[in-house]
Amino acid sequence: MDQPPAIPRRRFVKLLAVSAAALAASPDPTRAAAPPPKRRRTATAAVPADAALRKELASEKKSVADVLKVIRAFPLPAGSPPALVFRPMKPTRGRRS
Repeated sequence: MDQPPAIPRRRFVKLLAVSAAALAASPDPTRAAAPPPKRRRTATAAVPADAALRKELASEKKSVADVLKVIRAFPLPAGSPPALVFRPMKPTRGRRS
């Protein structure tokens, strides 16, 4: 029932890798023929129509600026440990979460 493949697996994988490398190295003929995409003009910043909305946006901007000011002013002693240290987890075999 099990028929051997037409070409060995290693040769197939090698052929696949070589063709992918050749495809990546060659210029894309479809890009040369296609016209450049038309750029849309971005709308200028629209002024909020409602005064309450403008007031809320100004309040949000002020609160973000205040928070950034506090974060940037926080003193860090020289040689302090970094805030985040990435440690990769060991792979677990047979369990998916």
